[in-house]
Amino acid sequence: MPYQRTKEEVEAALAEHDYLRPVGMFAMQHSMLSIYSESTVVRTPETVLRGRLSATVDGFVGEQLLLNYRTDNSNMGFQLGIGRFYEPDAVLSSVRADLAEESREALALPAPKKLRTGLTAVVTARRSSREFSGKSISLTELATLLYHAQGNSGELPQGDPNNPHQVIKLRTAPSGGGLYPITLFVHALRVDGLEHGTYEYLPHSHALLPVPVAPDAPPLTELFSSTDLEIEQAALALTFVYNLHHNSRKYGDAGVVFGLIEVGAILQNLHLARTALALAGTDQGGYDKQRIERVLRLDGHTRHTVHVMIIGQEG
Repeated sequence: MPYQRTKEEVEAALAEHDYLRPVGMFAMQHSMLSIYSESTVVRTPETVLRGRLSATVDGFVGEQLLLNYRTDNSNMGFQLGIGRFYEPDAVLSSVRADLAEESREALALPAPKKLRTGLTAVVTARRSSREFSGKSISLTELATLLYHAQGNSGELPQGDPNNPHQVIKLRTAPSGGGLYPITLFVHALRVDGLEHGTYEYLPHSHALLPVPVAPDAPPLTELFSSTDLEIEQAALALTFVYNLHHNSRKYGDAGVVFGLIEVGAILQNLHLARTALALAGTDQGGYDKQRIERVLRLDGHTRHTVHVMIIGQEG
């Protein structure tokens, strides 16, 4: 526990440093402090001020998330001081924003295969495997994996009487509020017809957008190296990236939870699809989050690497 100063010690310090009292009074009157600033999804200047004015104990982040879980902004118990970030207009403009993809430089993927293997068969046959043969997979197999992971599966009316023609584009994996905060990045190692490199999957275009990486970026085999598998023998790695602003403006802290639930749904689709395609694959927890984020040029604050999966031909 942090050391708690006595009332006498505080009074003595204030007497010795007489400027502390007016500075503290000014800060309390002109800064909005949040009791949740340690755990809410938005990091604002109040967090820094709170750290100066009150002692905190570093805790387990998962525990803080559960203890301070707020399903939406109205339950957070405070008003942010950055231009009323949670104003209804801002929420509506974010939630109803049109989905757009930068597809000018994207590489169109072939149509995915229609998998006809029975659900019971693939569910019971699915196994994680770290043994890869070093053989490549086809571009059609990659397209099939990505489509079943989070491809465009249709659309629904948005339900806004003022905009009856607006629709919500749906994907093969569910997402809280239809906001889809998870982006898939493909790191191609052995894919026929696709150059070795990193790509962003565009679900609505069903295309791959090449991702420029820094000149000093490590080779992909080094970036995803692990002691429990030979990454050189795999066909590809998939990085799951969570965009905080895509759903936290509506759901607050719950946005993180909903994003991780979405990761699980996408993973289940991927595992079942690659099982139907007779491909090996495994989830990988021992990755270097910050290093991957630097390669993908993610800021690590609003966009986070949250999972990695490896896929290849069975060894």
